[in-house]
Amino acid sequence: MAKKDWEEIEQTLNTISPTLFDNFLDSDTPFLPCNDFQNPFTANSNNFSASQFSKEKPGKWIPLYKSSDLSQFFSSNNLYPVRAGQAEFFFYRGTIFFDLQNIDYEEITPEQYKPIDSFVPSTLKVNFQRNENAYLNKAVALGIINHFVEGDDYNILETTIHNKHGNRLLYGQFGKIKLTNSLTFKTTQGNKTINAGFQFEIDLVLENEEEIIIFEAKTGPQPQKSFSLLQLYYPLIYFRELLGSKKKIRTVFIDIITMENREEYQLIEIIFSTDFFNLIQIQKQVHYLIA
Repeated sequence: MAKKDWEEIEQTLNTISPTLFDNFLDSDTPFLPCNDFQNPFTANSNNFSASQFSKEKPGKWIPLYKSSDLSQFFSSNNLYPVRAGQAEFFFYRGTIFFDLQNIDYEEITPEQYKPIDSFVPSTLKVNFQRNENAYLNKAVALGIINHFVEGDDYNILETTIHNKHGNRLLYGQFGKIKLTNSLTFKTTQGNKTINAGFQFEIDLVLENEEEIIIFEAKTGPQPQKSFSLLQLYYPLIYFRELLGSKKKIRTVFIDIITMENREEYQLIEIIFSTDFFNLIQIQKQVHYLIA
């Protein structure tokens, strides 16, 4: 129903402020609402809200996970909604999606990586209930994560370290996060505020002495065509706000392709240069085959 919701939002805004979109699109302003194009419902409100459109259950249409869920008007004008508070959003002139369809992956066979221990948990080898968390744990156990982040000698949650200079990865904070402080959504054209009270989810965080690595995962029987960059960007700016520049923060998307008798993992590390949302580059991209 998301496309219908965005069509209704377009119609509502055109009714309450008939020239808003035309004037905004004729400008080079990156965000709506903003100082130059104020919220027609409440001039001092920096975001639109579900209540302003009399729409219930915003979780069903915000956030946006597929570009095809947006109305034709917004997608054709490259206007995408960015969640910025509790049931709040602003429009950003620029895509929020990363196209995965033309990625040239380096292929890695099972002989090129090794499990992190002498066994792989049986609960991850049997026909377990298929969810992203289980597949992420399996990627850790199989050694795919270690291989991708270039730490063949990493141990996950090792309780005894015989050498203080030894390497290991530890789990960090992940799951559902609710902000108590605001964050800054940065672009090369300007910034917007993500308000306190905003809630988002982190699939997995691993950490070693030098860096933090954030993972976003999707599963399905076919390779994903795209994913929302916001799912990596929100955790990035969250940890940056908490830690400053104390540690390097890496962001990795994992596409887990699950067929009846076969699994494949496609990992892409993406860099948000200087934490700008619209300044990204691919660091590496690897396709792992599973024995």
